[in-house]
Amino acid sequence: MVYRKTRKANLALAFLLLVLTSNFLLYQSEVPDFLSLPLTSGVAIGSLIDFAIVAPFLVYLAFKISIKQTLGLMVFGLVLAKFLIPANLYAPYREILYTGLALEALLVLAEIALIFIVIRKASAIRNEMKEMNEDIIYSLLPSVEKIATKNVFIRIIMSEFLMFYYALFTWKKKAPSHEGVVTMHEKTSAVAMNIMLIHAIVIETIGIHWWLHEKSLVLSIILLVLNVYSVFFIIADIQITRLHPMEIKNGKLYITQGMASRIIVSLSNIKEVEWGAALPNKNTLQFVYKDFEKIEPQAIIRLHEPVEATMFMGIKKKATEFAIRVDEPQKLKDLLKGLSDR
Repeated sequence: MVYRKTRKANLALAFLLLVLTSNFLLYQSEVPDFLSLPLTSGVAIGSLIDFAIVAPFLVYLAFKISIKQTLGLMVFGLVLAKFLIPANLYAPYREILYTGLALEALLVLAEIALIFIVIRKASAIRNEMKEMNEDIIYSLLPSVEKIATKNVFIRIIMSEFLMFYYALFTWKKKAPSHEGVVTMHEKTSAVAMNIMLIHAIVIETIGIHWWLHEKSLVLSIILLVLNVYSVFFIIADIQITRLHPMEIKNGKLYITQGMASRIIVSLSNIKEVEWGAALPNKNTLQFVYKDFEKIEPQAIIRLHEPVEATMFMGIKKKATEFAIRVDEPQKLKDLLKGLSDR
């Protein structure tokens, strides 16, 4: 989910936290006793409305999510309410949960059918990738969309496939080495920061998981799964960072930033390269690896025609300009000589 970063989104997020916190406190025995508030089935239906309608709507306002994702959050809200609301109060509304789960199951079955379509066309997708003659990170999603489907769910699945592929099967691969390669991360602490995150997650898993295991088996398992997923994600991010520097080849500019974003731009589509530019606006796509200290882009590349960038989870975003920071700016200037207005 991408945060909208608007005043409306800030208000929606604040109300979301208020709704979730108030409902959580409502079912802690000390709070109703202190407020002399009797818990009735009417209170339960209010919580169901909060979790199944109000909270998903606020998430939709705060984050860039699809209608289908919002429907999924509505079902998740019903499930969350079942665990939070006492059984005697929730019992009259059990059918609502079952109806929501049934509808979600139909959506899941439809999406599973799409997965089988992709599997059935795997050979054609592989051939298309070979014809594109691009690295898998650039060719997989376009090939799947051309041969099989442009479904959002499939884009997410393929993005997850890329994550596990880079985390598990790219350790013997080497980064490209030719005149058109310009690294972006070697003069930053991006890889070191990711390694520190892995250590922190492992330590947190060992410590909190066993403590939480005694309190709630379900929550401890959920936390464990999320932490394992996070470790795979960070490892994949490190591998993509290492294996895919900025490249100029075949008349195109290739840029990735870990699992977060990637783009291919034809050199003929570059309108200007403004070096030492002012800070880009909030809508400008940025390819700047993080460091322990805040660092700024070195240049903004503007395009004649918008190009579609691929973001986290396969999300598409149109870009007419993007900011960059590289380890060797002079080398990039020489490679783009004649395109930049210096």
